[in-house]
Amino acid sequence: MLTVFNLLSPPPRAGAAGQLGAHGPVFLLEPPPVLSFSNNTGSQVSCSAHGSPPPDVSWLHADGSLVTAVPGFRQTLGNGTLYFPPFRAEDYREDVHSAVYRCRASNAGGVVLSREVRVRAVVHQPYEVQVYRAHVLLGNTAVLRCNIPAFVKDYVTITSWFRDDTIILPGRDDASKFEIFQL
Repeated sequence: MLTVFNLLSPPPRAGAAGQLGAHGPVFLLEPPPVLSFSNNTGSQVSCSAHGSPPPDVSWLHADGSLVTAVPGFRQTLGNGTLYFPPFRAEDYREDVHSAVYRCRASNAGGVVLSREVRVRAVVHQPYEVQVYRAHVLLGNTAVLRCNIPAFVKDYVTITSWFRDDTIILPGRDDASKFEIFQL
């Protein structure tokens, strides 16, 4: 009976690469679309996948080339993590700290690529916010603009204004607008 069963059962299936029992990788942890971090803290982005046999995880540049270590700036760890250690402001490298990466998981059963992750290191440096004088006739509306340097604009939110030593809070309708009715 055992011989008959073996004759009637289908032969074992081979994976895409011809290995018995192989199945392509599937992501367990995929990188986020954006990773912003401070040069003072550094950061890391993780990627992991499972499959049979266990897949190899590597990182690619936007052009598809393999990411390699840049000592002191970028490391690929054995657990699938792309690590960016803290760095000095003067050591900023656009090709490392403002770049697009993808995670790649591969085994005998196939290859999968993650979504792109846009890495952006924010360099801490001193900056000043400026407000320029506005000339307006008495009784008319004056518009004062808060000028924030471009390199920090995406990371700064105006929460209040000061007049002499008094904090001016936002208006009720729009948190970015501040109103004064008397001078």
